[in-house]
Amino acid sequence: MNAALRGKDMSLWLATTDSTNYSQLVHDDELYDVVVVGGGITGIVVAYLLRLRGLKVVIVERGRIVEWTTGGTTAKLSAQHYLIYDYLIHRHSHETATAFARANLNGIAAIKRISDELGIDCDFSWRDAYVYTQRDDKVEAINNEVVAAMSLGLPASFETTTDLPFEVTAAIKFSNQAQFHPRKFLLPLAERFVAAGGVIYEQTEAVDIIPGHPHTISTKQGTLLGRSVVQASGEPFWGGDVLDGRMWTKMSYGLAVTLADGSAYPNGMYITTDQPMRTIRSAPYKGGHVMIYGGESHEYDEKSYDPDVRYRNLIRDVHASFNVDEVLYRWLAGDFMPYDRIPYIGALPGYSSIYIATGYRAWGLAWAMSAAEAITGYIMKDPVSWATPFSLDRLQFPVRADDKKARL
Repeated sequence: MNAALRGKDMSLWLATTDSTNYSQLVHDDELYDVVVVGGGITGIVVAYLLRLRGLKVVIVERGRIVEWTTGGTTAKLSAQHYLIYDYLIHRHSHETATAFARANLNGIAAIKRISDELGIDCDFSWRDAYVYTQRDDKVEAINNEVVAAMSLGLPASFETTTDLPFEVTAAIKFSNQAQFHPRKFLLPLAERFVAAGGVIYEQTEAVDIIPGHPHTISTKQGTLLGRSVVQASGEPFWGGDVLDGRMWTKMSYGLAVTLADGSAYPNGMYITTDQPMRTIRSAPYKGGHVMIYGGESHEYDEKSYDPDVRYRNLIRDVHASFNVDEVLYRWLAGDFMPYDRIPYIGALPGYSSIYIATGYRAWGLAWAMSAAEAITGYIMKDPVSWATPFSLDRLQFPVRADDKKARL
């Protein structure tokens, strides 16, 4: 078939929720305990948690909250991050791999707990997650990952069957993972934050920090004062040069499609180890379902960047594997990918009250929940035990050459 460019250029999550309209900063001479820069999942959750602790908190977002990376996700909640645990055990340590797993399982549980406590209907549902291959030469890697994950107590198993409409050679299944609608979760949480005395400024772009007691945060619209600053903007806007050469930027693309057969939507969440990489899950939509079909991931290069080519590839492939009725939406997102495959969560070197959280490697939703917990712990002088391996202390060690060879 002709792979025409179809679908509205908007993520499913943006298309099915109302837009926000928080005020732009004009003038604010309050002294905040914490200024949070970035209105994605990390920023909103850390602000909410800190406000619960009684701190005076403001969020500044250069656009509208929950629109860029968080608004462009596939919205899987999983401790299964492609094939990661065999690598983590051998590259870092069993302890680091355990902390990685714990952080992500805790992040999933936190979304479920908060949504239940606040009565937020965010389409949360428990699902099994699969990494699959259709190639014989990938079976050993799948099996090694099963062994590694099971050694950490994760709910992993080796499988050869799925509910996809094509055969797989092997898969690793993680039971009891989840999926949700990120904006249906975060927009009500932002409203609760504001109702509790928090402040949100949209269309307010932070451009500089003048460290001090307090810090002065300069934006294009004015200045703010804060005892602590949390950079939850993906790429740190200040002091981020310490991460130069330690991360790369990945672009990914997604479609939301309807299927001709309403019973054909997959129940599990899927991603393949094969090339081209594809990710698949279903989602509720207008009393029925849509299927999210994504992939086409690549390192960002401004000279060769062409989203339309990526969308056409996805449209062609989704029609080849599924009986597609209509392509409804298409969207993209960028993610920061540390070469050593673990995020950076903690204070910037030399600045004990300026924090960053970045490098979630395109699996940022569960990570963000735990990163918010970790930064809350640092600010409240009650650090969480699992967070140590992900601090910026490891910047004292150079990036290993072999870390840069693999880009997944």
